[in-house]
Amino acid sequence: MRRALVAVVLAAALAPRPATAAQVTGVVLDPKGQPVEYATVAVPALRLGAVTDEQGRFTLDLPAGRAALDVMQVGYQRLQLTIAAGDSALALRIVLRVEPVPVAEVSVAASSFGKAGKGEGAVVRRREIMTTPGGTADIFQALRALPGINAPNEGAALYIRGGDPRETLIRVDDGDVGHPYHYEGASGGLFSALDSYMLKSAFFSSGGFSAKYGGVLSGVLDIQTQDPMNLRTVSVGANVVGGGASGSWPLVPDRLSLVGSLRWTSTSLLNRLYGTPEDYVSAPGSRDGIGRLIYRYSQSGHLSATWFDSHDEVGVIANRLNYEGTYGSEGRNQLGAVNVQDVVAGKLALRGQASLQRYDSQTRFGPVDLAQAERNAQANLDALWPLGTRHQLSFGANLRHRDTRITGVTLADSTDYQSGAPTRESAIGARYDYPGFYLEDKLRVWGPLYATVGGRMDYLSRPGVWTADPRAALAWRVDDRQTLRVAAGRYHQPADASFLDPVYGNPDLHPLRADHLIAGYEWLSEYGNIRVEGFRKDYRGLVAQDALSYYANTGFGYARGVDVFVQGTHRWLSGWISYGYLDSKRRELDDPREVPSAYGVRHSLTLVAQYQATSSLILGAKYNVASGRRYTPVAAATYDPSRNLWRPVYGDHHSAQLPTYQRLDLRMTRLFSLPAAGRLRESSTCVFYVEGLNVLGIRNPLEVVYGADYSRSGTTDSYFSRVLLVAGFSLSW
Repeated sequence: MRRALVAVVLAAALAPRPATAAQVTGVVLDPKGQPVEYATVAVPALRLGAVTDEQGRFTLDLPAGRAALDVMQVGYQRLQLTIAAGDSALALRIVLRVEPVPVAEVSVAASSFGKAGKGEGAVVRRREIMTTPGGTADIFQALRALPGINAPNEGAALYIRGGDPRETLIRVDDGDVGHPYHYEGASGGLFSALDSYMLKSAFFSSGGFSAKYGGVLSGVLDIQTQDPMNLRTVSVGANVVGGGASGSWPLVPDRLSLVGSLRWTSTSLLNRLYGTPEDYVSAPGSRDGIGRLIYRYSQSGHLSATWFDSHDEVGVIANRLNYEGTYGSEGRNQLGAVNVQDVVAGKLALRGQASLQRYDSQTRFGPVDLAQAERNAQANLDALWPLGTRHQLSFGANLRHRDTRITGVTLADSTDYQSGAPTRESAIGARYDYPGFYLEDKLRVWGPLYATVGGRMDYLSRPGVWTADPRAALAWRVDDRQTLRVAAGRYHQPADASFLDPVYGNPDLHPLRADHLIAGYEWLSEYGNIRVEGFRKDYRGLVAQDALSYYANTGFGYARGVDVFVQGTHRWLSGWISYGYLDSKRRELDDPREVPSAYGVRHSLTLVAQYQATSSLILGAKYNVASGRRYTPVAAATYDPSRNLWRPVYGDHHSAQLPTYQRLDLRMTRLFSLPAAGRLRESSTCVFYVEGLNVLGIRNPLEVVYGADYSRSGTTDSYFSRVLLVAGFSLSW
């Protein structure tokens, strides 16, 4: 059966095009020469059409002869033109005029810092990730330089505006992805398990996001991977902690292509250069790979299949309270997905996705020995339908199935990690289905006023409840440079699987809830961008301990603050300043009352600068300073003669604070090319870089640890407390 399917796909890919077809390609631009994405290019008489991509490009196959094109996008005047398709390919450059009211590209969505355009949001490109100083060419580390992320540590997990990292939805090619990090036991992960080479773009929003995204309370990171069709390239790279190879290859021109990457990391060389830290039992190591097969079955239709696999392991001496022992962790994440996109009747753009994910991990620390297994399935269908020049309707549905098992040995007393500590068997099992659907209209209300109005509904199979999430946003284009925005909405998310155990939990917990209110101002010119945004997020139904049912939806809280983003360019110098202020409190789990949240810091300031010294030499620096994170101190201790140990007496929850965090990173990037040698052709642009991490050598604390009787306390260093000099290269052909 599998061979038959492969034969069918290859036969279709190799099938010749009709001799009478003429290829028409083109790009749709605004009057300033910027691409217009998601514009509809239709031939109504033939019921054919296409939707432009993020670069404004489109392709049509038309019969030879004259054809009338109809080009539309919200905010622009409708354009009709007649072309003559012949035997040879025809390339068009189409410029759309804005509406008579002076309105430029409008992003209605709030809380989306970065590039603003028709895609509504902050779109982070691969080049920005590769060149951000201190970002280690990693998407999660690079995002830490943007407003809205108030991370209390150096990990890769996304702490968005006082939210738990589990409140952030991470998607790859339209499908939800869990555990997208390496070394996830360390502050929610240290690095991305997805190679930046595969990245095409990433939409990031820190609140007030579209009804398209459900099952999450705080933020969205939606990653799109590369989909080249005729690009032939091979890249190899290495640095002091690992190496990798990546590339793309057209298997059948214009029909079938393959893109993928392989990476491995090991700190063995780094340890030999700088000395092995005493707290490492075994050097951390990781491997990951991703491959994507792309089949273009028509000018508007694409079908792709993706396989992703990552693995990592680490052994380290760790501290918890007054215990020091070996922390060991090993994890593997596998994902298979199928995606399809097409245009129906020349106007209705469809995107479909189905995926299966398998995640397994093993964690050991003292008497704790736990295995976690997740089996998740998902299917999505999204539609975009332009209704003339004033409306753009979006709608869709998704099916999600979650199955989590946590088994092994865990502590019976959370304060006792010593040898012989009382333990209990863990057999947590949580399984539920979570289907939902949404409807949203982006419209031009009047003149320079735009709106996005919609909502979604989701059903949680246990306890069998529906949730309704209305959402709306307004954008008023004051003039060509200034925009005012306001957004409000409701968001729901199922409780974490660890609380849903039928024996030691409550499988009938209802979804958690958050209500967002956001208002912002943006000033934009050819020299820079200034954006100020205030927000408030109110939580209800958080998980709190309960004497009768272990856990109940009686928790609550809030997060409020201001984010500021200033970006500018002057000749060869560019950079940005981001500042975030956060005031957040919660009552959840065992909190006796509403207390300061541990999911963020009060102040966070990041300065990033890049200087283009020559056409091939780029110098960069990033400085970050932030308030220390909150923690619960041990105020006293009592002696337990039965266990011959001291037990902690905690102070007020999150009443203490670590010292201020500071870090300066520098980066030098040199671009070059290699000449042809023998059978090896001349290279594309190659990169050599040197990056200094924490060059001031500031020893930032990670957590507080105690002596055996809790009379003495100290701190452990964060992951990047040493000065590290990392060099690497990437060669491409």
